[in-house]
Amino acid sequence: MLDRLAGLKTTAGALIFAAHCGYGVVDPLPPSPGQCTDLADPFASLRAYGQAAPSDAGRSNAVIELTSYNAVGYRIDAVRVTAGGALLGTEDMSHDGLGGSTQFTITIVPDGSGADILVDVDLGCGGASTTKHYRVTAGNMTYVVTQI
Repeated sequence: MLDRLAGLKTTAGALIFAAHCGYGVVDPLPPSPGQCTDLADPFASLRAYGQAAPSDAGRSNAVIELTSYNAVGYRIDAVRVTAGGALLGTEDMSHDGLGGSTQFTITIVPDGSGADILVDVDLGCGGASTTKHYRVTAGNMTYVVTQI
């Protein structure tokens, strides 16, 4: 059989190998994450976590991490720090497609007073929008974020 297919070389070898080995499904692919607008409350799956990040000023910056492992397609329209610090920046580390998730980080420079930091975040997805209000409290080597 190989003599007849000698002109095809690599292709013939692959065809013969495939014919003798067969194929099978090992594991099905996981479902893609849902778009946030498919949910009854598009923003219910977003969770907020706090952490500390080093800064050049000698004290740590406060970081709010907004995540959703169940939905994609969110956006941050605006961030306002209304007390206790100043906005340093936001970063979108979300990714769509298979295994996609939402991950935003909001970095805040505390004002040094030790007071809680109050933050308003305008979020959107498609035509839906909301404003989430967060309180960031300094903890032991970290920051604690609560939605208010």
